[in-house]
Amino acid sequence: MARRRRLVPVAEDIVEQLADIARRSGLTIPELAETILGQAVRVLRGRDDVAGVLADAVILADIARLGGSPVPLRGLGLLLDNVGEEEARRFIEEATGLARLVAVSARARGVDQVTGVVSVLRSLFPGAAVDLVEDDRSARVVLASPLFVGRLLRLAEASASAVVEGFGAELLGRETEPGLVVVKYKPRRRRVL
Repeated sequence: MARRRRLVPVAEDIVEQLADIARRSGLTIPELAETILGQAVRVLRGRDDVAGVLADAVILADIARLGGSPVPLRGLGLLLDNVGEEEARRFIEEATGLARLVAVSARARGVDQVTGVVSVLRSLFPGAAVDLVEDDRSARVVLASPLFVGRLLRLAEASASAVVEGFGAELLGRETEPGLVVVKYKPRRRRVL
């Protein structure tokens, strides 16, 4: 049985970008569009947060491209607890630098600040609860895990701050207690052109 086809209106600038990608890939525009849409349908099946899924893909690719690697949270805590203070300090500094770089890269690729902050932190701290609370003037990113103690708590605090700054927001304050990191910031507002 022949598959039914539908016409979907797409902005001309997107079609031009698809044409460039198709040419580089050795595909026709319809073949490329069908490949992209087929993958999107499989990935998004059962998920409603399209922006979050796309941000996750960009961020995980950037983490790998920039030399990082997602590590189980419990393993990360064990690693930090079993090295000397100087090694832990250097590890936290390097991991925080990577967190900032991933945020800057995601921002440059057009990932929305709200979605991006949460997605980067969820990628860096798998298994931790990451939430964003906004009001009229500020926002707070909240990370929670019973594993956030000692050096892992320091890493989570430093990384959350770096991610917020990497997305161009102004840091307003930080609070920590075992199991919890709260970073308050002033969101970067989009410019209207």
